[in-house]
Amino acid sequence: MSMQQFEYDIFLSYRHKSMDSLITQKTFHFVEGYRLPAALRRRGYKDIHRAFRDTEELPVSRILTDTIDNALRSTHSLIVVCSTDTPSSEWVDREVSTFIELGRAEHIFPLLISGDPEVSFPPSLKQVPDIMDRVMDIRTPGNPVRKMIAKEDPELLKIIADVTGCPLRELQREHSLRKTRRFAARAAAAAAAFLLVGAVSLGLMHRAQNYRDQARAAERSSMQVLQELTYSLPDKLTGIPGAYSKISGILEENARQINEILLLSTDKTTAQYDVAANFEKLATAMGVLGSYSEAADYQQQAIDLYIPLCQASGDYAPLASAKNNYGNVLNAAGRYEEAAQAFQEAIALQREIPGDRVTLAAMLSNAGANAINLGLEEEAIACFRECDELLAGADDSDYDTLSTRAGCAYNHGALLYRRGEYAEAEALLSQAVDAYDALCQRVDSLQNRNSLSRALSGHALCLSDQGRYDAAIESYRQAISISQALAQDDENTDAMATLAALYNNCGVCLNTQGNFADADRYFTSAAELRGRIYDTTGTASDAAVYASALLNTGENAFKAGQYDRSREQFRQGLEIFSQAAGRLGDAYASEYYAWASYNALIHDQDYEAAVTYGIRAVELQPDNVLANINLGYACLYAGYYEDCDLLLTWAAGLGGGVADAIRLDLEVQSRAGLTSPHTEALLALLP
Repeated sequence: MSMQQFEYDIFLSYRHKSMDSLITQKTFHFVEGYRLPAALRRRGYKDIHRAFRDTEELPVSRILTDTIDNALRSTHSLIVVCSTDTPSSEWVDREVSTFIELGRAEHIFPLLISGDPEVSFPPSLKQVPDIMDRVMDIRTPGNPVRKMIAKEDPELLKIIADVTGCPLRELQREHSLRKTRRFAARAAAAAAAFLLVGAVSLGLMHRAQNYRDQARAAERSSMQVLQELTYSLPDKLTGIPGAYSKISGILEENARQINEILLLSTDKTTAQYDVAANFEKLATAMGVLGSYSEAADYQQQAIDLYIPLCQASGDYAPLASAKNNYGNVLNAAGRYEEAAQAFQEAIALQREIPGDRVTLAAMLSNAGANAINLGLEEEAIACFRECDELLAGADDSDYDTLSTRAGCAYNHGALLYRRGEYAEAEALLSQAVDAYDALCQRVDSLQNRNSLSRALSGHALCLSDQGRYDAAIESYRQAISISQALAQDDENTDAMATLAALYNNCGVCLNTQGNFADADRYFTSAAELRGRIYDTTGTASDAAVYASALLNTGENAFKAGQYDRSREQFRQGLEIFSQAAGRLGDAYASEYYAWASYNALIHDQDYEAAVTYGIRAVELQPDNVLANINLGYACLYAGYYEDCDLLLTWAAGLGGGVADAIRLDLEVQSRAGLTSPHTEALLALLP
């Protein structure tokens, strides 16, 4: 069977333990997003198409579920993530044995992350001939996940070569050349800045090293200079192109120097506290860079140091704070259930510490924000209400108090917005904007600026859903002005994505007002940024988001009467979307078919095709508003009036300006020559 006949190129089999799951997640994103070097693609080798992993722990059974069994049968190659926990998983063993029974034993590749083959291979895997020739070994002493992931890159080329059919040596050579070219390009862009930073850093390191032979009086000044360089780097260098990939190495080396100096102290207990605090600072710096895996590792090291120290002293405040910070890192990394456990432990410890109401309030606000991500809305509201009670009457001239109040107001307001409680949400989000603005005036840090931009964006969303578009646009423009400076570096894809979303949402407001010329500028800027992100990552999800940005631009051009330009934007967007949608979930596929329906309607005026695409979109995701609206339009012009009324009145009843958007769409469709005798009756039904 050829590679093209398989639904999946790679199946990942693993034990649902914390380390195994994290490694599997990183491996999944690497293999599915891997793009062959251009020289190999020109020779006809095709990129990885799609990978499969089950994301939930499945019950032990003698028979694999249909989903797993079907995926195995339609997969070219199998990765088995092997740790000391793997042999205890009956599921992993059955997945391997099923793959062997299918006659694909030569396409099984063990990814060894701990232990050795004898103790980490499931029984079936040990029976595979020549399996040791295909082992991908990323074991590292102490099992630090960050270092194991760093070793994956060259090892995973073995299975990529197997799937693509490209000879391994040629793939390794071209892959190495590509990395060298990318590094050279980035190094050239950042060379001037880093010559200065490197020289200063090296000089300070030598000064710190000389401390070993200096008196204690020199310690304080040397440490102050070195710490200032280390922990101010993320804020000061984020605007330098190419900086992100290099800052972490400087931070880690400086932190190592700081720890060595701290441990020279004759007061070992104080030294251990200082080392733990230093790990926390390094974790914070890594978080600013978006290196959440490294941040979590360093924060855990701090916790491990604090536990015996706090047990000995009876003062658990440092441990409570460290666990709260660990929860924040895990939340940022999307590891919400682990974060919930960390916040729960932090809050329990903090409740035993009398007097510090602000710190407990901050922890509750963080826990509430994480609960929203888990869908636990009532639990989140309980956290926010207790936070408000703790802060009642507190002095906002205190920086920590104001910061906590800002965070709680934003998180609570964002939740109420999601629930459609716009008036209460707007008041809280406005309070958050004012508080973050005051914080920025006191400390103009990257974190405060990001928080202000986020609060302005949330406030704008709430305003636009109430039809207050002018006020919403003003908030968006303020957020954009803050975010633009952070999105200059192509490596900082998070900042680029944030700015692209702001451009898009501001464009939507202008589009809804009928200001298509200004909307076009924002939509075009969003599409350009999304294109840069896709060029950097090459992932299917970023391809889909880029396609959506092009389609938004095309839809706006249609409303402006620029029909040829609109047709071209739709052509490009749907072409990119069609290649990505099949590799993603139903939500993306539904959006693709919804756009295909609208394209068939407005550009081809093929009403039956529009209905067919629209039905497919709604079948895939029944609550997709865009899909329902576009199917409603198709039904209107195809003559299915009862279905049209049902779909469009349901959508209009959702509020948030949907009814106004439908009226505007019908108006521009009429200008483009789409007519129906039922239009007036439909308009009369809209709220």
